Amino acid sequence: MTRTLILTAFVCICTTAFRASDGVTGTWKRTSMLLVESDGKTTDMMAMLTSSMPCTKDITYTFLGDGQLKTTVPDACGKLRKTVEDMNVDSRWAVSGRKVTITTTMKGFPPATYDVNFQSTTMTWLFNFADNPTTPNPTKAKRMTIVYQRIY
Repeated sequence: MTRTLILTAFVCICTTAFRASDGVTGTWKRTSMLLVESDGKTTDMMAMLTSSMPCTKDITYTFLGDGQLKTTVPDACGKLRKTVEDMNVDSRWAVSGRKVTITTTMKGFPPATYDVNFQSTTMTWLFNFADNPTTPNPTKAKRMTIVYQRIY
């Protein structure tokens, strides 16, 4: 009986681990964005964004099951709302193993691939610039960690 229980638990864990796309699907709010420079200096990009544009803390990202990514910007963002929504109108997402790739039709922004991890209602993306060499990187940063909280 104990062996059966352990085997069942193992199968459930493995099945969950390889179905990251099910974990991504839903609506999320970004709660943290840390940029690590090549010299190790860390910048809290979320605090910087929220300080200059407080409404950005209320932007939501909906990952639909068909691979569409919808960005919803609150009215409080004023003119920024249309700009951000237009920039993301044709965004797509896809999961392969423990990686999520975001594709947009915006000129100058190649597909971006992130390592993705889940813990309860938190989703964490790790973007390594070395793994995405065509991504613009004017500050020569090493990586960025983005944390999302599921809202539904």
